Amino acid sequence: MQKHEKQHWNSGAFTMKKHDRMLIFWPAYFEKNYTRLQGRKIPSNLAASDVTIDTLEEAAESSGFEYETEHDKRYPRNWSEKRGCIVVTSDEGHKKKRVMLMLAKGVRRVVAARESARLAETTKKEKKKHRK
Repeated sequence: MQKHEKQHWNSGAFTMKKHDRMLIFWPAYFEKNYTRLQGRKIPSNLAASDVTIDTLEEAAESSGFEYETEHDKRYPRNWSEKRGCIVVTSDEGHKKKRVMLMLAKGVRRVVAARESARLAETTKKEKKKHRK
């Protein structure tokens, strides 16, 4: 059996199914607070803090990837947390590293947008306090 083939039982007949374009990404790959030993796969200057599966979904959607989310999965290096993973389909045949870097840019955009929205909300609250 080759590396990218997976075994499936189908109506009693044994069949092989290839998953060449299916790439699995865990939130730990993009987490700035993790070391490489803890599972971060990208450089820390491209990583973001508090990456969740929802952040990865938004990044994949903004990057134009087809994806599926598996919320009940556990990252093997940190199996005590159930953070989920995202399975991205790379129809163009990109390598995993390239897709990961594209997702990292999307993750940083999503995190930056959330942070700016949070800051705008806090400044709005502060302005209301000063009016009184």
